[in-house]
Amino acid sequence: MKIALVQGTVALSLALSTVACGPKLESVTGGKKDQAGSPHNAQRETVTIGISVEESNSLALAAATSFSMSLEGCASGLTYTALTEATPNVDVYKYDQNCLIKLNSFRINGIIYVPSQADSFTSWIAGDSAIFEESGNSSNSLQVVVSSQLGNPISGTEAVGYSFSQIVAGAGSTLAKSAVGASHALSVSGQDATPMTIAALSFIGMTAQGAGQFQFTLDCDQNVTGTAPALSCAGTSLDALKYRLVKDDFGGTLTATSAAALFNGNEPAIADSEKLAVGAGGAVHGGFVTRSGASALAGPNVMHSNPNMLLVIQVAGTSYRYFNIDVSTLTYP
Repeated sequence: MKIALVQGTVALSLALSTVACGPKLESVTGGKKDQAGSPHNAQRETVTIGISVEESNSLALAAATSFSMSLEGCASGLTYTALTEATPNVDVYKYDQNCLIKLNSFRINGIIYVPSQADSFTSWIAGDSAIFEESGNSSNSLQVVVSSQLGNPISGTEAVGYSFSQIVAGAGSTLAKSAVGASHALSVSGQDATPMTIAALSFIGMTAQGAGQFQFTLDCDQNVTGTAPALSCAGTSLDALKYRLVKDDFGGTLTATSAAALFNGNEPAIADSEKLAVGAGGAVHGGFVTRSGASALAGPNVMHSNPNMLLVIQVAGTSYRYFNIDVSTLTYP
């Protein structure tokens, strides 16, 4: 079995296919007799589901070593209660209805993740999401999304998949009074849990609506690979990254659901000129710099009254890193 984490996600892909020599037929004795007096064999067509889990290293997560799934709800009455990596193929009836393959737990990096009672699946159909948390430690969690599910009725051509996304808080930074009084770069450090950290940030302007304008330098935590402009950080192409600077309406802690809602797919891609090779532009390991000039990132309007912001970086549309960015407000001595 192959195991894969896709763009900071662990992707469970259950590929549904028929057996190599055609659909498998199971004979059921009984029924009407033909003219010669021999009984007909009523036959039930079944299809075989092959369970595979493939790996991508975009979030530097270790491969899942085990999982537990179940088949429930089938109108035929067919159930499986212990589908694991040791049983990679299961048979279901073609045309069966209301069948759902459910993920009940999985192990990654030696940690067992189970559904959170506070945020569990409701429908188990494509698009449904839930939070899985470390058994006995609810502070360590991953978001799980049903990317596809068995058809209703089962056609025999489906692919069932679960995707896992991660959201990690990076080390924040406070723009000092000297920084908001003049353009000034500050050096900050991030957490090793994410592939990039903030190497520098500058306050470079203010809009007519009083929104501060900022530029950030993001540094990969290991040397970027590839030949410019096709650069990658920890196996993830820089072209797969999107970013936004938003008002902190989240109390400094962002959930994966809230992070996803901040992106509408129209965010500009990182331009080739904004990509940084190893040692370029203040990025020790290489990375990228956010846009400048009229396209620079702007925080919330009326900066003095809204000094708290979040820089959110989306990885391939599924996972997120965010940084708390705060402006020190001015006061009269």
